[in-house]
Amino acid sequence: MYGFDTRYVLFWRLAYFAAVILHEFPDLGWLKGQIARGFSNRMGWCGRVLANEGFPSVVIHTRVRECYRPDVKGPFSFFLNVRGTSLCGVDGRTTRVDEDHYFVSNQSQLYTLQVEKGERAGRGGLAGSGGTELSNIHFGERFSESVFHSLVTPVDAILDSGTDQTSVPVQFYNQLHRRDATFNALVRGVLDSADEPALSFEERLTALLVYHLQQHAQIDRIIDRLPPVRKVTRVELYKRLSRAMDVIRSGFCGAVSLDQLAAEACLSKYHFLRLFRKAYGISPYGYVLQLRLEKAMALLAGSNISIGDLAGRLGFDNSQSFSRLFYQRIGVYPSQYRLRAN
Repeated sequence: MYGFDTRYVLFWRLAYFAAVILHEFPDLGWLKGQIARGFSNRMGWCGRVLANEGFPSVVIHTRVRECYRPDVKGPFSFFLNVRGTSLCGVDGRTTRVDEDHYFVSNQSQLYTLQVEKGERAGRGGLAGSGGTELSNIHFGERFSESVFHSLVTPVDAILDSGTDQTSVPVQFYNQLHRRDATFNALVRGVLDSADEPALSFEERLTALLVYHLQQHAQIDRIIDRLPPVRKVTRVELYKRLSRAMDVIRSGFCGAVSLDQLAAEACLSKYHFLRLFRKAYGISPYGYVLQLRLEKAMALLAGSNISIGDLAGRLGFDNSQSFSRLFYQRIGVYPSQYRLRAN
């Protein structure tokens, strides 16, 4: 009978059950030290053995009342919240992330994550009383490079190169992205893989990356719709419009002025309106109303909030104007929609 080295068995188990889902933030000093060393010792938080060097694939799913984690040089990452809001800062700009969007930072880009004490949560009162529940999904640098390489490399080239691969740098736009049912299901799948083998965890992360690349392709189509100038100019115009779009997405329940949006995009009001409609096929105010109605339908189906309170929360002057618009756009009154949804 063959003998077994128990140390090998322990390492095999740690590598096999390698879905790294943490329910607390790693110590910031320790994390920055490991990042500076490139995780060369292959040690994760709490002594976990990592399969490779480099920032690992890790999901941080936790609830915090407040936090401030500045200037972290992370991998390609998604920032999203189950409840409440957070602030993500990159390249001197800070974006508020709510429950309906996710924010993206790129490989080796410094990000700052902040949760403010007493921040109002979207579903459940004050974050100060219950905290913000967030999920940060960090795609390991080797993992994301491998996925991007496989997606952009022709099959014959893959056969020729074998296990060798060239790093594929992909730069995404630092902006808010809408979370649809597909995205939320993919995230739930990742979170549910905590007790599953590494293979399952990586398959679910791969599906999430592929989904995001599809959204990135839609952005390229938006850029192509902008006026026929040089590509670099169209990209710059898109970046400016996306900054205004982030303001709309993070503040659509409040008062958002045209002056504020145009200033955010560093454009005149006339040019901003024209280019916004050209890019997104809808006016800024039309998009605000669209977001409010989408949020209204979600709250009507998932909460017992009164119609009057819901109208006020979404920024309508009164319940009558809200109900009238809801009927015009959806075809039924809010109370009828709630009955059907439940």
